[in-house]
Amino acid sequence: MRFELPMLSAPDLRNSIRIAFVYRRDNYSTLLTAGMSHLRFFRMAEALARRGYQVDIIINRQREIAVVSPNLREVPFNLVRWDEYSVIKTVFHEGMRTLIKEGGGEHPFIISKLGSVIASSEHPGVHFHGDVRQDLFMLQCEVAKRSRAVTVLTQASLELFRSEHGDKQLFLIPTGVDAVIPEPGPNPYTRMGISDPVAIFAGNLYDNTRQPEVNRIWQERLNRLGRALKARRIQLVAMGVGLTNLLDPQIVLHVGAIENNAYWDWQRYAAVGIVLAQGVVQHNESSKIYYYLRTGLPVVCESPVPNAGLISRLGHGMLCAYDDTEEMADQAAFYCHHPPDKHRVMQRMIAEHSWDQRAAMYDRLLLQTLPHVAPEEA
Repeated sequence: MRFELPMLSAPDLRNSIRIAFVYRRDNYSTLLTAGMSHLRFFRMAEALARRGYQVDIIINRQREIAVVSPNLREVPFNLVRWDEYSVIKTVFHEGMRTLIKEGGGEHPFIISKLGSVIASSEHPGVHFHGDVRQDLFMLQCEVAKRSRAVTVLTQASLELFRSEHGDKQLFLIPTGVDAVIPEPGPNPYTRMGISDPVAIFAGNLYDNTRQPEVNRIWQERLNRLGRALKARRIQLVAMGVGLTNLLDPQIVLHVGAIENNAYWDWQRYAAVGIVLAQGVVQHNESSKIYYYLRTGLPVVCESPVPNAGLISRLGHGMLCAYDDTEEMADQAAFYCHHPPDKHRVMQRMIAEHSWDQRAAMYDRLLLQTLPHVAPEEA
């Protein structure tokens, strides 16, 4: 494959670049975006389309190409032609697996996004083990071999990838957050008969197939935290996907996966957001921090979480030691009774951490690394 685009000004150049977004083979529509991995996939595609790139989301539907919004289409796998794209962007290890299986793995300009980074041997802070770890590491080797550039979420992941795969073009691009969110709706907690203040844990609990250790640890710790909060007349609510067989329903109210436009109200009407670390060492960031802060929710977070510093910089929450249940419950109780002003934080999140801000980072990456860009435009 060979791509030779004309030397154009940056706006015209963006419009001449077509990007394919590839993640899981079971992506069916932009409407089915439950879970942060799918949400990140679609939101970044939308943001790059807003910047003027021609973006195709590759999905698994046996039907025609559909226009979603200006510059953004859904293209079924059975209709995709990889040689029509100047860039292919894969999402996580699974995105590279899908691309190879679907015949696009030899494309000359692949940008790969990785969430967790896997070491060639067991590594503190990375909770992947046995066959799962080996499978992911082999996919990561394909990422290193086939990709023109790799983006990761944290500095720790960047350093680990570099130590395993050498001096690849690596870029640190964290999770973003929606700049525009739905108007407030009804309080979901009062509809459920909850009158106490709510501490919310919003996010994936994992399961037995990928990170069973984290799933078990977090379920046990949510039970302990829930008891400590209940003693302070605070209800712990958990939402999201994952295995919940160990949760005590008398202590932790788990409401399952919430549709993306609806979960904002679950955060708006909560009193505090909870973030647990995966251990005393953690490499991958917690995306829920961005979303809590976007709704002005104060955050109580364990200090090993790599992006926990954002809470301190914004002065909108508190960091706690790892696995100190009583300290976390005390801090949560403080914010339940002393809510901070949320408007300044919400505006900072829009200005500094939106998907459009993250897309600007990809924009610089593309204009600087695509081989056909005039130097003065890069």
